[in-house]
Amino acid sequence: MRFSILIPTFHRPQLLGAAIESALAQTHSDREIIVIDDGPSEETRSVASRFGTALRYIEHEHGGKAAALNKGISASTGDAIVILDDDDLFPPWTIALHEQALLQNPAADFSFGRFVRFTGESSPVAAQLCDEEFVPTADPRRLVVKLMANCFLPNPTWAVRREAQAKAGPYDDGMRYCEDYDMILRLARFNEGAFVNARVLYQRKHLALRGPSVERTFVSDAVDKWLKYDAVLFERISREWDISDFRPLNDVTVENCDGVACALLQKGVVLFQRKVYAGAIQTLAEYRDRLLDRSPSWLELRVATDLLGCRYGLSELGSTMGVEIAKELRAQKWPHLLRVAFLDQIRWRLRHALTMRDVGWANKLIQFAQRAFGITATGAAMVIQRRYSTWQPYYDLRRSNLAEMHVNECETTTGC
Repeated sequence: MRFSILIPTFHRPQLLGAAIESALAQTHSDREIIVIDDGPSEETRSVASRFGTALRYIEHEHGGKAAALNKGISASTGDAIVILDDDDLFPPWTIALHEQALLQNPAADFSFGRFVRFTGESSPVAAQLCDEEFVPTADPRRLVVKLMANCFLPNPTWAVRREAQAKAGPYDDGMRYCEDYDMILRLARFNEGAFVNARVLYQRKHLALRGPSVERTFVSDAVDKWLKYDAVLFERISREWDISDFRPLNDVTVENCDGVACALLQKGVVLFQRKVYAGAIQTLAEYRDRLLDRSPSWLELRVATDLLGCRYGLSELGSTMGVEIAKELRAQKWPHLLRVAFLDQIRWRLRHALTMRDVGWANKLIQFAQRAFGITATGAAMVIQRRYSTWQPYYDLRRSNLAEMHVNECETTTGC
């Protein structure tokens, strides 16, 4: 299987050489390496020229990473395509493992593996390779749903078959950031891929300018850009994707579970995590209408526990906006079990706030919880030992036992 390794670059000659060397050091030799210089500079040309005919160098009028990738894909000839950022490195076995995964899983449109971060401008030593991104392999939800909650697959961690890339379409050159997040979600929407249980990327973390010249930012400010473009991406997904695309499991056969309701709940939780609050509130209201007086299934409770799981923090919930969001949530009159499940992650957030001696933020979190879900549910969420967080139901799904479960939980807190 022939691989095309595409390296888009923009004004990083001091790091580009190491990236190219890691591509050349691959144990899988049937490959081509294409460097796409997005906004050509003499320094970048000089670095690329050192490698002679070992790579193809393409100049591209500056238009951002997505546009550069589209040009590289058009110029490539491999059976599979893999991206390497100009500041990152591939271990020598990366392409070989991707080939093995794709050959062993002919139905997989793409393969994906783990990555580990390192710092500094030199190549990492073993002691530096300890900050590994968590891949939720034990979570049985669909890959696309897990990725909606947390993008644990940056571009260089996956290889995609050429035909699957063509079917997914080009990278969105209007996305100045998060273009790879958009692409992996499009790929995973219809295919689970093949997992490579190994590190296939060493991701460099360093102080640098990022993004195209029209929206350049220093790395310390990049979170604001990711938040902005995450919201753009998920607002579009909310409009354009079918509700079935949000179903948590491929085969929903859970007792006492309405498949459409589960998908609505999952969509609402995802939009809340991505801070698309208006869409989240609307979708959660639709879910509440379908739930009616039915007791939530264990799957719905598990999905609900992710509501406060935004990796970018929840600072806005302590503001005037948070008061309005809490009012909208409270108006839905959620069943007790769901209210406690929605608050599942508040415990560790409070613990972190108190560890940082930020009592003010801890108080704001508690106030939001009480406004949104009530004093009783907030108290219960503080004492229940994360039973909602397991995929195995912790209660008997028979309706006769649910009333007893509710009474027992009320006895663990005050004011019930």
